[in-house]
Parts: sequence; C-alpha cells; structure tokens
Amino acid sequence: WGCRKGFTELKANDPGVQTALKFAMDEYNKASPDVYLYVVVKVIRVQRKVGYKYILTVKIARTECIKDSGDGPCPVFTDPEYQCRFVVYNSVWFRRWMLLENKCS
Repeated sequence: WGCRKGFTELKANDPGVQTALKFAMDEYNKASPDVYLYVVVKVIRVQRKVGYKYILTVKIARTECIKDSGDGPCPVFTDPEYQCRFVVYNSVWFRRWMLLENKCS
C-alpha cells in the first residue's frame, strides 16, 4: 500500500481495480484479431494515480471460448501466457473509461 510519486499500490480485489480490469480486457478482446477470448490469469501489480488512472500489470491467457459466443465458463489454455501493461483512465468529465496504453509481450 505504499505511495511513490503519486502512485498508490492497490490490491486486485479493490472494486475500482475490478472495474478497470474488466474494461481493459473488454477493450483488449475487441481489438484483438484472435477469435478466442483472453482473460486475466494473474494480477502482478496494480497502481492508481490521483484516483482515476490505473496501471495494471497482469498475465493474460487465451480461453477456449470464441468471442461473442456467450458461453461460460471458459477453460483457459495455459500456453501461451502474455504479460500485459494496461493504463486505464476513468474520466470524470466524459463519464467513461478509456484505455490509454495496451502493451503485451
């Protein structure tokens, strides 16, 4: 729970973090050319800056569910996993979430 340069460390079960994670993954899946859904399999680190900007470092993996199939639960493929850094901003002015950065390797 340290604070460094305006960043606060948060736990993955924080309600704001859960909302930010869901938004980031929804955006990731929309932009991904893959027909399969990806999900977060591990939260490595979460930081929040000034209340509205979340920096999420997570591991994601491909599931066996096809996008928009509505099926669930979705079994996860263990390989490959990707580490991603999502920067998500909750804009009070525009009353919406925005994905500012999406880097996976």
